[in-house]
Amino acid sequence: MRFVSPFNDRAAAFLKGRKYFFWLEIPEKKPTITRYWFHVASLGEFEQCRPVIESLKKEQIHMEIILTFFSPSGYEVQKNYAQADWVGYIPKDNYSLALQFIQQINPDRVIFVKYEFWLNHLQACFDLQIPVVFFSVIFRTNHIYFGIARVLYEKYFRSVSKFFVQDQKSADLLQELGVRHVVVVGDTRFDRVVSIAEQAVSQPLIERFIQQDKVWVMGSIWPADIDILRPYILKESSKHTQFILAPHNTSRDSIDYFKKCFPEALCYSQILENTDLKEVSILILDSVGLLSTTYKYATYAYIGGAFGAGLHNTIEAAVYGIPIFFGRSPKNLKFKECQDLIVEGAAFEFSNLSDFMSCLEPLNSDHSNYQKAADAAFAFTRSRQGATKRIVTYLTKRS
Repeated sequence: MRFVSPFNDRAAAFLKGRKYFFWLEIPEKKPTITRYWFHVASLGEFEQCRPVIESLKKEQIHMEIILTFFSPSGYEVQKNYAQADWVGYIPKDNYSLALQFIQQINPDRVIFVKYEFWLNHLQACFDLQIPVVFFSVIFRTNHIYFGIARVLYEKYFRSVSKFFVQDQKSADLLQELGVRHVVVVGDTRFDRVVSIAEQAVSQPLIERFIQQDKVWVMGSIWPADIDILRPYILKESSKHTQFILAPHNTSRDSIDYFKKCFPEALCYSQILENTDLKEVSILILDSVGLLSTTYKYATYAYIGGAFGAGLHNTIEAAVYGIPIFFGRSPKNLKFKECQDLIVEGAAFEFSNLSDFMSCLEPLNSDHSNYQKAADAAFAFTRSRQGATKRIVTYLTKRS
């Protein structure tokens, strides 16, 4: 980190955030206040954490939230998160630093999301007799916790007050280590995406753009996705289909790349009150924060990332009851919701353009096939709600 920091902004932010960490003012806890410390790795885990924090805020009046991130990309986006009383970085995993930090924030409950197993921080919590909870955890047999590091991790796992896991396989793996405080509740992200969908506001500019009955929203896409789908987009956009392309990276270089691929496309930020959108068939969503509610206008959704770094969020599109498409990759096996959507008939995985067309053709040619996939997506997301309520009930009963 120190070596690359002069050449890498993220590495520099990572080091700077920790160097000045203890200079930041952390409010002293009042005796009548219950304080929760939530720690997440980055934005993805924050989305799993967010519904629990916001539900706790509604349930309890006299409480405070301390929120920490590992990743600068997560911290920089959410450092002003209004529901938290203090937001910062977790110190590096050194026992004396961990003990100093935990004594400074003085939490009544410590909550880690998913795989944030910081062993020195955990040991400090145990030594201070502060209850520790993990949620939205999902384990696989090839994780080191059940392999070469089994002896090390089982000691810590057995001392955790409660594990809220996503599936029964995860519970079984923990129980094989002798962990008894395990409950299967699912993934809190389903509560989050359903809440977003139910409260989704209208987007007048998107509604002005839509002129056709068939609309593709392609979210979090990369050049690798366009390399495969560009011929289809160019061909279909000249007919009766419109495309909303949301690049994962909205930097100027990235947007310029998409504009080069689709010279006739219009950027969302370029739409003015008098802009004529009647002949526009491709819209580049170059403004952040709009994608999750833009999916509600889609006939089909494509989720990017599988042909590169990793598949992005599928359920924020599935929640609107639309068929989902994404690239085939061995990395997809890590995402339980991705595999479940395929099994339910709501999602379709492909390797190349020909494969993509084979998946799409039955839905285009027979509306009953389309409706079956759409209904499966809607039912899939609604049937998996409820994890947040069970976690919050546990936390508040023990407060």
